[in-house]
Parts: sequence; C-alpha cells; structure tokens
Amino acid sequence: MQPNNSRSRGLLIGGLVGCGVLALCGCALLVTGAGASLWYYADRVGLLDGTATPRPTRDPNATAQPAPTPSSQTLTTMDEIDAWVSAQRGLAPTSAGVTRKFLSRDEMYDRTLQDFEEDTTPEEVADDVRSLAVLGLVRPGVDLYTLYLRMQAEGVVGFYDPDTGELVVVSDEGQLNAYERVTYAHEYNHALQDQNYGIRGLGFSEEGWETDSEKAGAVQALLEGDSSLLEEQYQETLTADEQAEYDRVLNDFDLSIYFELPDYLLQDLFFPYQQGLEFVRRYYDEGGWARVDEVWRNPPSSTEHILHPERYEAGDNPLPVPRPALTDTLGSGWRLLDQNVMGEWYTYLILAYGDDPGARLAESRARTAAEGWGGDSYTVFRNDELNATVLALHWQWDTPADADEFVEAFRDYARRRFGSAADDGPGYTCWEGDELHCLYRNGVHTLWLAAPDQATVDQLLTQYPDAQP
Repeated sequence: MQPNNSRSRGLLIGGLVGCGVLALCGCALLVTGAGASLWYYADRVGLLDGTATPRPTRDPNATAQPAPTPSSQTLTTMDEIDAWVSAQRGLAPTSAGVTRKFLSRDEMYDRTLQDFEEDTTPEEVADDVRSLAVLGLVRPGVDLYTLYLRMQAEGVVGFYDPDTGELVVVSDEGQLNAYERVTYAHEYNHALQDQNYGIRGLGFSEEGWETDSEKAGAVQALLEGDSSLLEEQYQETLTADEQAEYDRVLNDFDLSIYFELPDYLLQDLFFPYQQGLEFVRRYYDEGGWARVDEVWRNPPSSTEHILHPERYEAGDNPLPVPRPALTDTLGSGWRLLDQNVMGEWYTYLILAYGDDPGARLAESRARTAAEGWGGDSYTVFRNDELNATVLALHWQWDTPADADEFVEAFRDYARRRFGSAADDGPGYTCWEGDELHCLYRNGVHTLWLAAPDQATVDQLLTQYPDAQP
C-alpha cells in the first residue's frame, strides 16, 4: 500500500505497486526478464535450487560512480529497439518521444534506497505486518522493512517511471548487452502504453491503489502481461550468439532473496507476469495486438477478470460491498490500519499460501473456494494500548452454492490454523487464535471477524446486517 491507511493491500498486498511507488519492472524481484516464464527464469538462475551467484554488497559510504556516457552505437541500438517495439506493438510515441535517463548500478542503488526510505517508514511497515498477520499471511512481528529495503535496492536493470515519464536505463558499461536490450524493449513498451492509454487514468496510481486495489491490480496485470508478451516476441529476434549472452547474464543474477520472502508475496509478485501474460495472450491469439488494444479501451477491473477472462467478457464486474465505518463501534483508542478490497486472488492466497504451511489448503481446493467471488470489502483496526488488532472482511458470493463452498473450505482452513472450533452454531463458527476469529454466513454473504474478545466481535457484527445468521 502507499503512505497512509491503504498500505498493506496496495504496497505489500499489491505487489509493491511496481516496486518503488509506481515504477514498472524496477524491483529486484522483477528483474528476471520481466516476462512470461518467471518460474523458468527463476530455475535458470538457481533460485529453485539455491545455486544463484551472490551479488556484491554496496558500501553505503562510498561515492556512487556515475553512469558512463552511452556510445553512439548504444543510442543507435536504442533507437532501433524503439522503432521495432513501436511497429510490432502498433503504438506510436507522442511527439515529445520518451525521455531516457542513464544511471550506474551504484546510482540506481542509492536512488531506490532514498526513494524507499522517503516513502516508507519502519512504523508503517510494522502496521502492514499487523494487517497481514491477522490474515495469516505472515508471522507477527516479522521484519519486513529490512526485506523490502533490500528488495528495492538490489538488482534493478531498468524501469519506466510514469511519475516522470522517464525510461531509466541501468548499466555500468555504456552499452547494452542482450539481456539489457530485451529489458529495454519491455520498458519502452510501458512508455508507449502510458503515452497511448494514460495508465494513471485507468487506476494504476497511488490513489488508485488506495481507492480500489482490485482494479489497480487488474490494470497492473494488463500492463505487465502486454509488455511480457511483447518481450517474448523481441527475444525471438535474438541471434544464437545473442541468446547465449542473454543466458550468461541471466545466470549471474542473485535471486537468493526470494527464499526469504513470505510465500504469499512470492506468488503475488509473479501474478502480473504469469496470469497477466496468459490473459493478454488469450486476446492476442484472437486477433493480434489490435485485439489487445480493444481490451485496453475497456480494461479489466478485478483479479477475477484476469483469472477468468470469460467473466471479463461477460461484464461480470465486482459487486460493491458496503464497508461500514467502525470507529464509533469500536470506541476510543482504535486507529485505522487499512481498508480496501481483497479480491479473488487474495482470497485464494489466504487459503493456499498462509504463513503456516500446516494451515494451507491444496491449491486446487483454495482456487475452487475463491472462484465464486462476487465482491468484498475489508477493514483492519489497531489498539496499541491493548496490543490488539481487529479485522472485518465481508465477502459477497455469486451464488449460495459458491458461499457454501467457501464456508466449507474456510472452516477447514481455520481448523488447521487454530484448532477445534471454540463455538459452533447456526450460521457461524468461532476459533481461538491470537484473536477470536469468527466466520458468519447468511445467503451469499460471509463475514470474517477477528477481535480480542467476544464482546468486540458482537459489536462489530451489528454493523453487518447482510451477513448476520
């Protein structure tokens, strides 16, 4: 999430919002080609077997060496890539063109650290952890700040920044190797997307993540799926020698930080590049880039649309689920940590990729349980004096049968996470964990409440009449 009360779904839950406010593909976790088969690339560089080559650490007290002046041949190569991407994708730049900015790796390291530290404080990330912990996605108290700081600073090879309209090229050589040329094509396509479609106006912005993270996540999947497919096509133009160079560079990447990520976040970081790519490929296969442009003119508005394109085509848009103001209900001492929309994708991650491996449902079951998602809203509050967190997550399902399926799966998940039910009655079940967790169901509505005691749960329930049994 971004600064203020929307941090966890927009930043931590929203794939780090492009890693560095809104810079597309700039994160260390996204440097592995930023393309179709990140799992393939992860395997290639040793991520899956622990053989990745460690990257030397940067001395924070050393003066950053400036980027070398790009050679005339490098600039010509970039011009040629620009022309290829524009012709292949069928999008033209504006008359002003795309501004390039050249940074050395040290300069990029310093810039990302500075930007991250200016935009994000340890206290804000600690609040993110509290929101994620009550959802079961991370351990309480885990140090995500240090992890995110490293993620922001390591391994960036280039990105497009819609804040400034700059395409940032990171290199110490003054020329681009095969891997960097492929990445440059991907990022130049992002610049064309922005100039032709105005990605902020589509909901991919700081405000967009805060207002409707589901819509922002869907647009991010369209952005990255589009550029990942274009990247695939550009990579196919490499000669055998260029592909060998590409592979050598890729094999040198240190992606060992992946092993330190919460499992849900690893899955979420891949979402725009895997599921987003398959979404875009579906329409490209129907009618080329012209068909993809039609999708841009009517973009998806939820992760459900990305996961189930037929629902996007049917106009099955998210249902608006009311989010009551709980400040008066809770009384003094409580502060808002987060409020937004969870979506089908995160409903699935909660069930399948929580922090406790023993509580996880099989992927297929979690996927089926989340599939009937119609809409939701959630709110998280914190009382520092009581050291207590409150969660209210209200889902509306497409049909009663979908609600039945979810309730059955959630009860199994909760039993694995918390143990036997503390209370089980008509239309509700409660379990004791760090908080009291209760699931209520009425028709197509389900409500997950977590609070320090039964009295607080009962107070919260009064604000959700649709979900009362």
